[in-house]
Amino acid sequence: MKSGTWLALSLLLTLATVRPAAAQMSDQSFEVTSQPESVTVGDTVTLHLRLRLSERDLLFDTLPVPVGPRDRGVQILSISRLTRGKDRAWSGEAKVAYFRPGKQALPNFGVAFARVVAGVERAVFSSENGTIEIIPTLPAGDQPLKDIKPIEHSPAPVWPWLITPLVVLAAALAARRIRRPRLTPEIEVPAEPHPVHDPVGSALDRLRAIEAEHWLEQGQLARHYEAVANVVRDYLAEAERTPARELTSTELMRQLRQRSAPSEALARCRRVLGEADAVKFAAVLPGATESIEYLIAARNLISEWPAGRNGDTHAAG
Repeated sequence: MKSGTWLALSLLLTLATVRPAAAQMSDQSFEVTSQPESVTVGDTVTLHLRLRLSERDLLFDTLPVPVGPRDRGVQILSISRLTRGKDRAWSGEAKVAYFRPGKQALPNFGVAFARVVAGVERAVFSSENGTIEIIPTLPAGDQPLKDIKPIEHSPAPVWPWLITPLVVLAAALAARRIRRPRLTPEIEVPAEPHPVHDPVGSALDRLRAIEAEHWLEQGQLARHYEAVANVVRDYLAEAERTPARELTSTELMRQLRQRSAPSEALARCRRVLGEADAVKFAAVLPGATESIEYLIAARNLISEWPAGRNGDTHAAG
């Protein structure tokens, strides 16, 4: 979605409250190491995550999420939650696979925390970037094929040419003995009525499909928020006859206000769209509980959106 002055102001306001932790807190460490340190292409690599925070820090969520750009040749298979040990350090594991040979960078992970005594209400602490050696399955250069025997040609069997005419003759004789079926008048089948389109039901079905993808467990937080926000925008585009996909959140809220949408519905819509914009444009990383509550808020917004205003009628599921 294109953005103008509103996007610049939103980024400035968000960055003022969410600060990078690594540049401010010297008593923290987040290490990611691989075991083993070298594997072949396509093998599963176990990454060991070790996080150490200050006693004054409050961890928002124990599930790390990938941050920053990621190489297209790397696939994150799973991420486990961090558990706290006796030494007050947090540890966990992530499993990844590499599909490009050579020295590759380990993925960066981030966790959200707060330090109230230092005035840090919410910040993201990123892991240190390590490397791993990926060994190709074949040595460099063209490799000759070995131990491949030539294809042996066996003579075609003769028996199918003898049996096929006999089968055809028997089928023809059997067909002559079968009585011709009695003709029956054609019965006109009434056409099925066209199903009534239900915008609310369609939108709720799409939200259930998003929930079934389990993107939060796979660390795809931004994809989850963007998909839910698109469902809300598509529903508003159909229910309010407005190009919701092409408008910024501020422009969309202005059009909904001009259509005399109730203030309570406008406030809920502004919160849902604003949270998605913060994740997309300001790299805000909500926790797992907040992400689930965001899906529930979008479902309630669509289910309870006022219907039948300005002569428009649609079902409310």
